[in-house]
Amino acid sequence: MRFDLQDLRLFVHTVESGTITQGAERSHITLASASERIRGMEAVLGMALLSRSKRGVLPTEAGAVLLPHARRMLLQMEQMAGDMQAFGQGLGTRIELLANTSAISEHLIAPLGAFMQANPLLRLELRECTSDTIARALLDGEADLGVLSNAAASGALHTQTWRADPLVLLGPAPLLEGLPADSQLSHLKDLPLLGLLPQHALQQLIATQALQAGVGLRYRARAPHLDALCDWAAMGLGAALVPQAAAQRCVERWPQTPLRILPLAAGWAARHLVLACRNPEQLPTHAQQLWAFLMELPASP
Repeated sequence: MRFDLQDLRLFVHTVESGTITQGAERSHITLASASERIRGMEAVLGMALLSRSKRGVLPTEAGAVLLPHARRMLLQMEQMAGDMQAFGQGLGTRIELLANTSAISEHLIAPLGAFMQANPLLRLELRECTSDTIARALLDGEADLGVLSNAAASGALHTQTWRADPLVLLGPAPLLEGLPADSQLSHLKDLPLLGLLPQHALQQLIATQALQAGVGLRYRARAPHLDALCDWAAMGLGAALVPQAAAQRCVERWPQTPLRILPLAAGWAARHLVLACRNPEQLPTHAQQLWAFLMELPASP
């Protein structure tokens, strides 16, 4: 099976635009050439990739399978081109680091900034993902390093414990009055809760655990970052499930407000963050240096 990048780009453009005509225009080739290329792809595979009608085209089942592979290959080629161009401009290695919400919000920004200051030729891409997504991406070779919860299935990854990162319930003391010292999700079903926006990795974790426990949680408001959640909790608007470090920082920021922090009696909430990669010895030099740098940092107080 041999497709060139023009074939794959045309296929993606055609599916995204819904017509071969627009796919050809986006790919800067003629309609006749586009039609011939798609027929050639289908001939090589021995199956149709597009379902054609008067309204346009839709991917067949085979086309739907090919689509994410095509997008991934095109993205990798763009990244390779960017990396090569960066060398021509005097920049060096690019590191792709995946981390969950808590790692980014509470632990990584300042250390990564310091590391980049010390390595001015380094280019860093930091992306927020759920811990399970990070583990899969590392196993598939789609990133260099990850910072994720030890609760994720890490499989054959090399991991090292990095930070304690338990989740706690933060809220006004009167609102949490009567809750047990070690609460479970079932104790929160009648509370007005404050959550992150659904795309955040931490919020996805909480939603998954609530679904598995059969608990319906009621959210009064959702915010884009953890500091907003904590400040709203301090203003008496509700309670929030947040990393312990964020909760303690909020208590220090609102010293005159009666806030309460309750641990969760659940294994998934008693988390540690781990550094992970497929094989430390096979990491690019800068990625090995970043791994060592992060491991040598003193633990947060």
